[in-house]
Amino acid sequence: MVNVRGGWVSLAALLAVGLLTGCGGNGVAQDVRPGLPDGLDVDPTDTTIAATWLERGETFAIVTWGSSSCPPAASALTAEGSDRIAVTFAPSPNEVCTADMAPTTHEFELPDEVTRTTVTIDVSYEDSDETSTLTLE
Repeated sequence: MVNVRGGWVSLAALLAVGLLTGCGGNGVAQDVRPGLPDGLDVDPTDTTIAATWLERGETFAIVTWGSSSCPPAASALTAEGSDRIAVTFAPSPNEVCTADMAPTTHEFELPDEVTRTTVTIDVSYEDSDETSTLTLE
């Protein structure tokens, strides 16, 4: 038992809350889940980052590849015009990672400033100088 703000709480309860609220996180993504989004057909040996519309003009997904237990977290999403978005990913906040290569789907709402249905997405990583350019059509 641990004394928290004048009350006693079991350590197991605190750990459960930490697992539900503090570990991982979605960053600026609306949802993050393992695997590929419905409708995105990619070669499983091609681990190139990809993007697809989930609902044209409303929501989209970016698929990253890496450790299934430590996917990157989207840390920023900005509209760069009516047809361009910049998304930045940070390294996973998780400390113990599996040595596998798996897809992770990051779902986003399209910013109101982006009004076109053909959209360019510039994807960068906080720990790299590389930028990938993707197109939603």
